[in-house]
This record gives sequence, C-alpha cells and structure tokens, in this order.
Amino acid sequence: MDLTSELLLKFPATRISTLKNFKKSRIIIHPRAYGFNLCYLNMFKSLAADLDISNRIKELHVWKTSEFDGYTILNNIQLYISYLKQDIKEVSLVIHQQPNFSDEELAFLIELCSREFIQFIKTSKFDIRSLNPRKTLHLINTHLSRQTLLTINKESSLKPHHQMSLELLAQLLSCSRNQLNQRIKNINQQRTHIINELSLNSRCVKELVDHSDSCLSTEKIWRS
Repeated sequence: MDLTSELLLKFPATRISTLKNFKKSRIIIHPRAYGFNLCYLNMFKSLAADLDISNRIKELHVWKTSEFDGYTILNNIQLYISYLKQDIKEVSLVIHQQPNFSDEELAFLIELCSREFIQFIKTSKFDIRSLNPRKTLHLINTHLSRQTLLTINKESSLKPHHQMSLELLAQLLSCSRNQLNQRIKNINQQRTHIINELSLNSRCVKELVDHSDSCLSTEKIWRS
C-alpha cells in the first residue's frame, strides 16, 4: 500500500476543492510539520533539477482543524514547495476535516511524513557539491521519527540505530561516503578561509580566533 492510500484509509477526505490561484491561498505549514518543512527546504537547495510534476495531477492534501482559520499542510510538503516554486496556478485540494488530533493520530502522521521524506530523498537527484551533509544529518535526526530511522537502518543492513549515519545518508543519495566526507572537508576549508580573511581586517575577529575564551562586547566590535 502506498503512503497516500495509507493516509486516506486512516483519514478519509471529506471533500475536494479547486484553487485557481494557488499562491494566494491561505495555506500554512502546520506547527507539527515545521521540522519536516526545514528538512525539505534544506534538500531543495541541493536538487539537481526541479521536481518533475508535469505529468501528475496537481493536488494537495490539506487539513482543516479548529486551531486555524485556513488550511494547513502536514504531509506532501515537497509538492507544496514545488507548486509554489514552479508557480503552479490551479491545484485541487484534498481536504481532511480534523478538528483536533489524538496522540495516536499525530504519531501516525509523523511516521508517515518521515517515510515520505525518506522516499523523497531516495527518488530525487541531488547535487552533492551544494549539500551540507552535517546540517542534513542534524535536521533528519532531530525531526524524523525514530522508528522510521530504525527501520531504514535495518533495511539497509546497518546497525539498528535510531539515528541516520553518514553512511546511510550516502546510500539514500546514491553516492559514496567518501564523497560526503570530501564535501564536509570542503565546507570546513571554506569556513576557515573566510575566518582567516576576516581576522586580517578585524581585530575583534582575530582576538576570537586566537583566544577562544575571549568575550565579545559592543565596544570591541566598534573598535575593530
């Protein structure tokens, strides 16, 4: 069963409404999905090309709850971002009427959204040269379901951990761990170069570089 079918089985849609101007719609990311949105925004920066949505029906699952006047997004965030980025005008909203969520329902949605994000990584093509592997791992391990990460580790024949490793990230991105390590090295070198350049022109920065326990004050900044 695909993820959309699982969602509809648990939360049947109440109605479908068509938006003629999607960008002007009152749709926001649900607070429970902020973390997933950060994960997607981070990965979208490294997409090799825009998601190909030309041959798919332009629809989006949205939620009507008692907390907000408009509609909110919990799942299919990658489509929401793509529709905005590619300036899609007309979108069909698959509306789920849900006054509030129980703990069990929220756990189900977080698990589903986590699996959806993993599927997005596995099926999309990314430019490793613009990816920040450490930041990506931090976001994933902070916001994705621990159960999802445990399952994907087991499926990848790795140790049964509740966190994603650099090796697992490389597998999902269809690249090598050495490529990600090289990218981390390049990022560190770029940062070191920038700090060194700044320290040549700023006494304040130089003091912070030379003395890690130095305190930064407004007076020091003005003098530098």
